[in-house]
Amino acid sequence: MSSQNEGGRGGGRHGRGGPFGRHRGGPFGGRGPRMFDPGALRLVVLGLIAEEPRHGYDIIKALEAKFQGAYSPSPGAIYPMLQMLEEADLVISVANGNKKLYSITEQGKAYLEENAAELAKINAQIDETSTQVSGVALGDEVKALNFAVFSRLRSGSLTAAQAEKAREILKKARRDLEDL
Repeated sequence: MSSQNEGGRGGGRHGRGGPFGRHRGGPFGGRGPRMFDPGALRLVVLGLIAEEPRHGYDIIKALEAKFQGAYSPSPGAIYPMLQMLEEADLVISVANGNKKLYSITEQGKAYLEENAAELAKINAQIDETSTQVSGVALGDEVKALNFAVFSRLRSGSLTAAQAEKAREILKKARRDLEDL
């Protein structure tokens, strides 16, 4: 059986990046598409539902607020997670119009108690990440950048040369941020 640390990978239960996934680094998670590894996201989502019953959208907004706008999980990450939590009997849902309201079950409370230390560690990392970006409206800038890019793409007003220039600008900005 191979250990997690063979080949320079790993570094503990969650690897080098902690519960935020594969060596994500920095307040934006560095490289890679996921901010959380699935186990960490499951605990954080369950913890939010334990605070108060929530809709999926409320969970997305609560996580965005925890990260001061610098990170917002996609519906494609949250809704399958909620379904999995429900199938595991950790939460129950009640239809509320076209939304589902999720509440924690006794089994979910027990699971959170068993994993309280891990959830505290994850929340501490979230707080640390949020502190790193507090005072600087990075999340607002990321949103504004996304809006600018996608509004130009949707309008169809970019020539092929302009689109290539925009691509190069974005690549350079990404590299510059990774080098900070």
